[in-house]
Amino acid sequence: MDIRIKTLTPIWTGDVDGKCSKIKETGIIGSLRWWYEALVRGYGGYACDPSSDENGFKKCELKEEKFNKALKSGESAQEALDAQICPACQLFGCTGWSRRFRLEITNNVHENFDKNKGFEGNFDINIIELHSVDESQLLLLWQTFYIIGKYGTIGAKNMLKPSKTCKYYDDMGQVEVIWEKSIFGKPNLEKQSVEKIIGENKKRINKENNSEWPNLKYFLFSPDESLSAEKFVELQNMNPYSKFIKGDMHASPPRANKFASFKNGKRFWGYTKEDHEMYKKVSEKLKDLGLKNIIIGKEVIKNEL
Repeated sequence: MDIRIKTLTPIWTGDVDGKCSKIKETGIIGSLRWWYEALVRGYGGYACDPSSDENGFKKCELKEEKFNKALKSGESAQEALDAQICPACQLFGCTGWSRRFRLEITNNVHENFDKNKGFEGNFDINIIELHSVDESQLLLLWQTFYIIGKYGTIGAKNMLKPSKTCKYYDDMGQVEVIWEKSIFGKPNLEKQSVEKIIGENKKRINKENNSEWPNLKYFLFSPDESLSAEKFVELQNMNPYSKFIKGDMHASPPRANKFASFKNGKRFWGYTKEDHEMYKKVSEKLKDLGLKNIIIGKEVIKNEL
């Protein structure tokens, strides 16, 4: 699978020295997984947060002895997997279970681009299967690229947005997927089949998501609009949700800002907790702040994927 990416704003996948000398595969994989998790949760499934084990929410781990015991008892390999690890870990890997693919980046941009500003230009994401990837995983991965290209962002620094001390950061991470130049057709699998597979996993793994984790059903998108710095700060200070919306990068683990607004690329996206009242009030607030073309996550899942 080859996916052609066109940058609309610079992409940042920084080095240890604080520069972006190239697009790092690990940064792209991390972004893909983050959106993939949100998509799995949007379908009603469970996806762990591999970055932390906080508040009783444990990241997945495949225990070989338990897995082999399940196989000997007559369970299929998929049933044995579903009892221990979530759909995101089944594709991207976790302790005891390796990632199903290798990712390579190729590009046509000279290496002398400004390493202090991020990468700009076209590049290809090459996905090489190392182990079998099934049709449901391929469809979810295709949908992940679709969401990133039309509504979201990829890489780091894209959630650094206006504050009282910084009028506006540079726009980072906006891309377009050039499907006609890509070798990755949408798999011919019904969405309902994916929902069923994800649902079976949730039954067997018997875990619930943290309501603060990103869930595509609770996302809000506006691909052709943005908020001014002043209005963005007003959103961040919205009571009683300010603490969640702002996040806290000094906390352990750090909690990112939940919304991103891009002044040049004209794109806005973000999410609330899995809380219907919060989602409704934040949606209304965004309309009051001037966003006229808000698309809700449920509509994206229902009508576009």
